[in-house]
Amino acid sequence: MDTLRFLMFRRSFDKVLKDIKKKEMSYMSDYGLRAVHMGCLLRIKQSGRGMTVTELAKESQTDKALISRVIKELTSDGFVTTNGSGYHKRYFLTEESEKIVSDIAGDIGEYMAQARRDIPEEDMQKFYEVLATLTHNISLIANDE
Repeated sequence: MDTLRFLMFRRSFDKVLKDIKKKEMSYMSDYGLRAVHMGCLLRIKQSGRGMTVTELAKESQTDKALISRVIKELTSDGFVTTNGSGYHKRYFLTEESEKIVSDIAGDIGEYMAQARRDIPEEDMQKFYEVLATLTHNISLIANDE
């Protein structure tokens, strides 16, 4: 029974991730962005107060060196700006990227609303609670070497 559930779980998540990546690519291709760029931009927008490289790396569970390179690319391409210098500087969306990211966030909101259209809100809440627990538990198991 657990093997069949595992296979269904794995197959379902693989399919969802593939479809999400396909949708992300349609958003990003117009702007020359990659998924890691989009993740940073969306997180900066969501923070409402700018973010440091360390915060972005922690939030995205991505290597700090990669985030540093991505931030340099986003800065040179005019998507983000900073408020100073040093290790603790915060990055903010530029006026131009604020509009782009708002449009993409709106599209994501519509996409997610369509995906959950037949599911009651209380079921979605429970789903995310269970997903967070599964994610945590699987991470513990995977890192218990």
